[in-house]
Amino acid sequence: MELLDLLIDIDKKEYKCYSELLKLLSQNQEFKNAIVQGVKEGKIRRFDEELWEKIRTQNIRAINNFEDVFIDGTNIGYCTVASKQLSYSLDDCYICGGVLPILKGTENCDDGSHTWILHNSEIIDTTLMLIIDKDYAEKIGYIEENRYNPNNDYIYLATKEFTNDPDIKGTNKRNNF
Repeated sequence: MELLDLLIDIDKKEYKCYSELLKLLSQNQEFKNAIVQGVKEGKIRRFDEELWEKIRTQNIRAINNFEDVFIDGTNIGYCTVASKQLSYSLDDCYICGGVLPILKGTENCDDGSHTWILHNSEIIDTTLMLIIDKDYAEKIGYIEENRYNPNNDYIYLATKEFTNDPDIKGTNKRNNF
């Protein structure tokens, strides 16, 4: 099976969110080798359907839905915003910041600064669109400089509650005629 088939769902192949990953895989053989090895070892995988469902079902202000961010590729260069938004759908996660040298000089990332989610000993990277075992992160180049537990912030928790409230989306009485 082709590497891209393992990293990108066929029904999401046209999503622009994968543009940075595709560019890096084509331009940096060392990065590609690390990704290939990680996939072979079961240390790297794509966003699974469960994660995509969490993305699809979020209540989000200012745009139609969170999946549109990935369809349009506006996750690229906005890792902090995309990571924080995705974190609302996860329990017991941390938002981590630091450097991912492979991103240096890419869109909106002159110095390689990067933000990702740490959840259940895995990195969820909304720029690379990958889930990476934490113990494999060093082989990709992640350098964690800080870690934030958002669950200690009452404003975050209130936003998380809104984001995941199933009564807000689709079935509220205003939409039933």
